Amino acid sequence: MFKNFLDLYFKPKQGWEELGKEKFTIKDLYLKIVIIFAFIPAISHFIGFTLFKNMYIAAINEFLKMAEQDKEQSQRTIEYMKALKQALLDNDLTKELSIMLITYGFELFKPVVLATIILFLSPAFKGIKDPDKSFTVAVFALVPSWAAGAFYVVNSPITMFMLFLGTFYTFYLVFIGAEKVLKIPSEDSKNFQFIIVAIILYLVISGVIGQIEAGLTYRVLLP
Repeated sequence: MFKNFLDLYFKPKQGWEELGKEKFTIKDLYLKIVIIFAFIPAISHFIGFTLFKNMYIAAINEFLKMAEQDKEQSQRTIEYMKALKQALLDNDLTKELSIMLITYGFELFKPVVLATIILFLSPAFKGIKDPDKSFTVAVFALVPSWAAGAFYVVNSPITMFMLFLGTFYTFYLVFIGAEKVLKIPSEDSKNFQFIIVAIILYLVISGVIGQIEAGLTYRVLLP
């Protein structure tokens, strides 16, 4: 798995061809990849909140200053940022650990969402319907997004840039994996149509899940 793992990210087309020959189970993928890489964004948030909290506080202050001039800014978002700032100022490790665990839980759920979308869409675009292969594509493709989560340690403009790059590469890997693993044909742009629909569905569902995650985090931050 390790050799194929490296090949996938340096040579995606050849890497997916090799991985397509393998038969990974959902359990194996969770134990060997998901629980490890999904922890990166969670622990990075915690490290940022504790060791580099001044950067987070400065960013929150800047947000709150701009929010005062933006009448359309959500009051709930403002209250959330104020609560987070107070937790950081108080150095409340209990709340910070709770946020880390919530983040970890939702990161563990991401491959389920992406794999379900892939499994649902693949047959519609003349690909195969295989839960294990759909989960294989989802998990290996999400690794760059999880790795980019390491930049949560420092809350700076480069953080958002790296998260964007990680997400972009995730969808690129799904695009290649759709053809090499799920056998979605490139004729008539079927693979291109597949990735466009997959991206839209994933972003919409992720937005809804993100709201749930934010709601739980806000409850933790409340006094």
